Amino acid sequence: MSSSSCKDTCSLCQDDVVPSQAVTWCTEFDVFLCMDCDKHHKKSPSSKCHKIMSTEDYHKLPAFMQEKSSQCQKHNKKFELYRGSFHTCPCCVQRVTKHQKCQDIKPLSDIITNVKSPVSVQQIEKDLKVLKENFDKIVKYFKRRIDKNNMQKTAANEVLRTTRKSIDDYLNRLEQQILGDLES
Repeated sequence: MSSSSCKDTCSLCQDDVVPSQAVTWCTEFDVFLCMDCDKHHKKSPSSKCHKIMSTEDYHKLPAFMQEKSSQCQKHNKKFELYRGSFHTCPCCVQRVTKHQKCQDIKPLSDIITNVKSPVSVQQIEKDLKVLKENFDKIVKYFKRRIDKNNMQKTAANEVLRTTRKSIDDYLNRLEQQILGDLES
């Protein structure tokens, strides 16, 4: 993935004498594109269906999403599949041949449709906010339960102490009475 800077340069033109300023980012190839390369990218049969976004939208993505690559680091091949259930990770075709026992393999495109878009990021942020609010409610509920349990424990200890004192007093009186009866 290209490094993020104030002025992104086209990943395809970066070796030119004067590299062009990028205006879009291809989510499939993880490359920045200038106006000319973007035009060719949109016309090429192999890439015309790729999702692209403006460089401004790209920089609005959280850092962890910008750092994710669409290439397998080990095999240097494009991630095309997703291993669900046990592994829950993207994989390249070469890696799947080593994981033939994996049953839940799906096309990655089905899994990540629109994942790297500002709208999906906003939805994820909204969902996380709701989740945090729910966790806060759960924490408050458990704190109230702990406080209530502590109050009940204190009350039970007081009842136990009072009952024990009254039993001790009764046994002391009984002991005195028996000792008095023995003396007489």
